[in-house]
Amino acid sequence: MKMIKKMLVAGIAAAMMLTSLVGCGGGAAASKTITFGTNAEFPPFEYVTSGGTIGDYDGIDIAIAQKIGQDIGKEATINNMEFDSLLIALQNGQVDAVIAGMTVTDERKESVDFSVPYYTATQVMIVKEDSDIKTAADMADKKIVVIQGYTGETVVQDMGYSYESFKKGTEAVLELVNGKCDVVVIDSATASKYVKDNEGIKIVEDPSAFEAEEYAIAVKKGNTELLNQINTSIQKMLDDGTISELSAKYLDAE
Repeated sequence: MKMIKKMLVAGIAAAMMLTSLVGCGGGAAASKTITFGTNAEFPPFEYVTSGGTIGDYDGIDIAIAQKIGQDIGKEATINNMEFDSLLIALQNGQVDAVIAGMTVTDERKESVDFSVPYYTATQVMIVKEDSDIKTAADMADKKIVVIQGYTGETVVQDMGYSYESFKKGTEAVLELVNGKCDVVVIDSATASKYVKDNEGIKIVEDPSAFEAEEYAIAVKKGNTELLNQINTSIQKMLDDGTISELSAKYLDAE
């Protein structure tokens, strides 16, 4: 009986040791990757394509994510989801960081930490080529479309205008192309991409109404180790011109 008990104890101890080793191995394997959350509906920053930079994803942000992974010695992976779900996923640990053309705002700073900014943009209006909209004030009696959760929605809200929101930029622009709305308010670089890809529409700027905004990468609040690693990588890319080169590459892409 004592021998059986000893064998059982030895077996349990061995099983516990094996479980511990497997657990350590799993942690090591997990640490070899960094998962970025994004919303791949925001060209030229992130979009779905075959044979992308990371899996089926490509764009300025995706290329930046890949280089960050290389700099910190990890493989960068992408978790694509709705824009409004990104910060929730970050707080829940579903992703390690968020890179999605995300504007730094005081409200977002309350729930996450942001990296150093890597891109400066502004909001613009996309309209039909024969539109009479010349300034933001001209939108007052027009049918306005924005993308849900994007800065454009906040800006239009602050102006006190009514609007309709879509989850995808492509849907919003299609609404304009088909004559179902008068104007789309969206980030400048993305607007340039949509205007290049669709005939009969143009960009209208109004610097007096739309302030410059900065894009940065979000990490879970308090994750200073990862934040410092990302900051070091971004600063390196800013200093050596990598981000400028990537911006030019994707903005000029057909």
